[in-house]
Amino acid sequence: MDPENTVSNSVPKAVLEAVPKLVQVLTPLSPEDRHRAISATMILFGQPAPSQVALLKPPVREEQVTSEEGVSAKASSWMKKYGITREQLDHVFSIEVDSVDVIAARMPANGKRQQTVQAYVICGLKSFLKTGEPAFTDAEARELCSKVGCYDVANHSNYRKAFGNLLSGTKDSGWKLTNPGLNEAAKFVKQLLPTEATA
Repeated sequence: MDPENTVSNSVPKAVLEAVPKLVQVLTPLSPEDRHRAISATMILFGQPAPSQVALLKPPVREEQVTSEEGVSAKASSWMKKYGITREQLDHVFSIEVDSVDVIAARMPANGKRQQTVQAYVICGLKSFLKTGEPAFTDAEARELCSKVGCYDVANHSNYRKAFGNLLSGTKDSGWKLTNPGLNEAAKFVKQLLPTEATA
């Protein structure tokens, strides 16, 4: 066995031994000069120099990355999967960096029963866009039903029985869109577009 390979394979130990020496060499330098020294050293080793921003910023987890401002990473993937554009979403939602609100004045269907189902699905989509999780409370959905004119006090509990496989959960524990629900949500967004936007 090659003793040099043995030493080079013990990376953690080598790193631990190198750090105090690096600190000793870099301590007298200003923060900017330390960065320059590290960058120059990396270049001498034939490696890309780390940017100052990269050194200062913690690594970003995948779920924190968004491809659309104000839209979660999971929702961005959903948009790509179903061919939904930001412009289309903007007809249904007001999307800001820290908030998402439903601005649609109606649901696509004609009857209140189906409009109620659609309002619950859109409520789940609102949460999905903001947080990446399509979960919401019954109170949030009822509020949206009232806003779009399909809340029927006498029949609301019966209308909830029409959810089928689009939602899981209960009135008390809250609701969550299923995969079929997310599929329907894409259809509802497209159905809510003005005629000229769908042409």
